[in-house]
Amino acid sequence: MTHEELFEELKGLAQELGIKLRFENGNFDGGFCLLREERLLVINRRFTVPKKIRTLAIGLNEYGLGEVFIRPALREAIEDEIAKS
Repeated sequence: MTHEELFEELKGLAQELGIKLRFENGNFDGGFCLLREERLLVINRRFTVPKKIRTLAIGLNEYGLGEVFIRPALREAIEDEIAKS
């Protein structure tokens, strides 16, 4: 799976879980947050695709994926990204 395909899969997973993604410019790393009781994953628009993947994977993990069915290849990719951080 290419980085772009993995990134699209992770964005789709976030959408399925009801997590809104925001891509913003700035001097920040990004991650999972709550804004007015809305679940958000904020991602720095300037990041490379691999760095966006890492931010998404960590944010999704913080949200909690234990009870959610995720394709094994996608779950493995998330776990790999978490292990790298």
